Amino acid sequence: MTFTNKSTQEMKDRILHYLSDFAKGESAELAAEIMREEASEGIILKPADLQKKSEEALTLLLHRYSEFSISTIDAFFQRIIRSFTRETGLLGNFRLEVDNAFVMEEVIALLMSQLSANPDLRGWVLEFSMEKLMDGKDWDVRQALLEFAQKIEKEDFKAIEESVLRVTEDKTFFRSFRKRLTDQRNAIEKNVFEQAQQLMKEIEANQLTSDDFNGKSTGIYSYIKKLSREILLPSNTVSEIVQHAEKWPHKSSPRLQVVLSQAKNKWQPRLRDVVAFIEENMELYHSISCVLRNLYSFGLISDILRTQRKYLSDENLMLLSDASQFLNKLMHEQDTSFIYEKVGSFYRHFLLDEFQDTSGLQWKNLLPLIQNGISQNYSSLIVGDVKQSIYRWRGGDLSILQNQLERDIHPSLTATHTLDTNYRSNGLVVTFNNSFFNTAADLIALQSDSPFSKEAYREAEQKIAVKPDEGYVRIQFLETEEEDESFQDRSLARLPKLVEELQEKGVPLKDIAFLVRDNREGRWIANRFMEYRSSAEANDKYRYDVVSNESLMVDRASCVLVLLSALRILEDADHQIARAHLAFEYQKIWPTKAFADWNEIFTESKTAAFAKWMPPAFMQQRNRLAALPLFEMVENLIQIFNLGSVTDEVIYLQSFQDIIQEFSQREKNDLTSFLSWWELNREKKSVQVAGGVDAAQIITIHKAKGLQFKYVIIPFLDWELGHSIKEVLLWCKSDHPLLREAGYMPVRYASILKSTVFKEDYREETQRVNLDNLNLLYVAFTRAELGLIAFAPDVRKNKQGELKLSHVGQLTFQIIEHNKAWASHWLPNEKILEIGVLQHPTDDADKSEQTLSLKNYLVTTWRDRLQVRTRGMEFFTPNEKREKINYGIFLHAILSKVKTRADIEPSMVRALQQGIINESERSELEELVQWVVQIPQLQPCFDAKAQCKMEATLLTTDGFEKRIDRVAMMGTTAYVVDYKTGERTAKDVAQVKEYMQLLQGMGWKNVMGYLVYVQDKECVEVTI
Repeated sequence: MTFTNKSTQEMKDRILHYLSDFAKGESAELAAEIMREEASEGIILKPADLQKKSEEALTLLLHRYSEFSISTIDAFFQRIIRSFTRETGLLGNFRLEVDNAFVMEEVIALLMSQLSANPDLRGWVLEFSMEKLMDGKDWDVRQALLEFAQKIEKEDFKAIEESVLRVTEDKTFFRSFRKRLTDQRNAIEKNVFEQAQQLMKEIEANQLTSDDFNGKSTGIYSYIKKLSREILLPSNTVSEIVQHAEKWPHKSSPRLQVVLSQAKNKWQPRLRDVVAFIEENMELYHSISCVLRNLYSFGLISDILRTQRKYLSDENLMLLSDASQFLNKLMHEQDTSFIYEKVGSFYRHFLLDEFQDTSGLQWKNLLPLIQNGISQNYSSLIVGDVKQSIYRWRGGDLSILQNQLERDIHPSLTATHTLDTNYRSNGLVVTFNNSFFNTAADLIALQSDSPFSKEAYREAEQKIAVKPDEGYVRIQFLETEEEDESFQDRSLARLPKLVEELQEKGVPLKDIAFLVRDNREGRWIANRFMEYRSSAEANDKYRYDVVSNESLMVDRASCVLVLLSALRILEDADHQIARAHLAFEYQKIWPTKAFADWNEIFTESKTAAFAKWMPPAFMQQRNRLAALPLFEMVENLIQIFNLGSVTDEVIYLQSFQDIIQEFSQREKNDLTSFLSWWELNREKKSVQVAGGVDAAQIITIHKAKGLQFKYVIIPFLDWELGHSIKEVLLWCKSDHPLLREAGYMPVRYASILKSTVFKEDYREETQRVNLDNLNLLYVAFTRAELGLIAFAPDVRKNKQGELKLSHVGQLTFQIIEHNKAWASHWLPNEKILEIGVLQHPTDDADKSEQTLSLKNYLVTTWRDRLQVRTRGMEFFTPNEKREKINYGIFLHAILSKVKTRADIEPSMVRALQQGIINESERSELEELVQWVVQIPQLQPCFDAKAQCKMEATLLTTDGFEKRIDRVAMMGTTAYVVDYKTGERTAKDVAQVKEYMQLLQGMGWKNVMGYLVYVQDKECVEVTI
């Protein structure tokens, strides 16, 4: 089991590839490593033994491919859930929905429809929308709610959702809880504000100003003034003044004695008591403020969750994201062995790959399966790397691999093997990463005040297996030359020249990968190369092709834009924007006039003249088209607008129709629903890029995990070490009497949490997010085989010469600056670290994969192809031709069941029972079968010791199937027998020869061929 569908296919391909190599005696380095490992376990394996075992394993896998089970964890859980539909109350035809966003759109629509009847919900939504407006976000609360609702899909919330629902079930909970918190907060504020305001009145009554007090506008006077409207503790300097009355007056104040007298007699003791009260209540005050600030989140999430549950129940749906939780509940109620037996599990050994990305619930569900295998003395293998745990946002929990796994299985039943040799990267790249991440882990541990990162990276150092003296690393820190120029602009400006430099060294574009943090950065790079390629700076010597999912957005293709505009017109014939857009895009593809006047097109799209810019069929068939199912409607539009012949955009049409098909299967097949859904989801739909394309790849670090590239370029080495988004909610609970009854409460991740009862939750999240971002850096830096190139923003220290570590660029700079081994490679003036020499990749740089591309998108109206088939009636119509055909079919059917002479009688009886023949036909057919079995030349073919295959199907190398009537194998000889019941033709011999040649190609040295003409009772030998 592994993490993604792509990984499952890649794993299957690798297993078959290496087994095939070992069987042929290839991949010698890996074969030698396997034999060394086996020898360390006391198993002596010779090259010939490995070759033989690999050949046997490969043969078994290919012949029992359905049992070659490599699956994602989610797919495995789905099988189990579907076996328990009746026990769990789900209808047998329930649908497991993968697209959570699609469901959530429906849920939010239902939620919005409840606003008028639910005043509490209306209040939550109002608070939510006001906060969005205050933050300068879009006023469209619907889209914002969709993004907000994603929080309930996270596994950390799913673990507590029952508790949240239970607490919020009482309709009065939120009102009473808010009142108690508000009353307590008001009481604290009233106590402090009233005393501070009274102090200010007395100060003003004595005609004193800030100049009369120590520190003037930043001292004790300013602090008292602030206390009259906000709760805060004094700075260290002011705190010292608060404790000593003689320090209150300013030395040069003419009213020094007044201040001193009042401070000693009245003000200092009172302010000291106020400060003591604040210190005593500050943690509670901040805690209450954090909870109240996010109380609308609490209410919204509980209402969204209830609405979602009702929707799923009404629609008989289950979300894929709920599968692990559902199965976990099921296991608490059932004996686990019964669960896995019911699903038909016959597996003994398990391999769990990318285990660091496994979630807590997934591990709970897999654990009984692993334990069951171990209890029967069957071993399992778990593979993972805590340093590559970058999917915590999807529930991945590295602590399971780090320490929990051994406890759950039992130390005596586990053995740990460290894979400490790097077979991917050249030596200098490995050496750089070894040194870099040892230091990085220490710095992150120091910053987060936790040894968490050091524990994760304690085995980060890897041994070198490939070219120890080769490899290339370049890290450059970029200064911005102009005030309005950003680091991103500077980095983007350098990328085309860098790609030219690599091509100058002989690096093909397909060996270059740009790693980015998110898709937005990917779009920047794609746009930069598109602009550069058409600029005067571009050089004809070089290519600037880049490819990424983001650069192939479906809705950017002209063909798709034509279809969408046509669909909008079918929905609303008077849609003026759609008419103008359709005329414009269609003329771009198939101009009907030379040098078309674009203004004329846009102007006439509002009038009846619009028709002259359109295919006649579209104007004539609009009513018919509008009545078609969605998929068929689009197929017809592709045909009418002749879009299938636009070769460059065939892939976009295929992708768009895939989207249409997927949408149509979700019980919504109407045009209006699709167009509404498309507006919300079009930015997510792109053409998936196939491997082997000769262009530089743009790929996110998350998607690059597990992959490798010759040269890796990281253009934006500047992502935050902490959370880069504001709206991170932590679900926390407290034992404080005022907060205890609420259970888990949402509080926003912010530094203020350090001063609340939630400080431990904040500390744990801080160390985890720091490690997440360090792991991202590790994954990015370790993808490179030959060279790593990165650009980071210029780093500036404060006046004390200190460097605050807030993003990975600053972390990288500090590591480089303090590494003495890199001193000779560091150019401080240019701020460039350069290790090694940029080299030409000599091994397989010239290899290119052959790809097959469709030139046209074929559309054929199915109504024109549908015909009533009448041939079947001939089977029952008695005529001479039909009788001959039936005769041949019956004879072949009986002979396919006869292995030896003893099988003739049972085969005839079975044919009678099954209605294949009748009694009147039996004697003649039986006589012919007896004659075939007794032919002298064919005796080896009907020998009980021979391995026989009747109606044997062969798959040729070009993908065609050939079916042979009978193949018998004895010793080193194979026999091919072909029965003929009709007229003799010249093709008969050629056909048998072809069968014989196929068998020779499979390794049979001696092949005998025979043609049996049953009607003439003649057996003819065929030779090659």
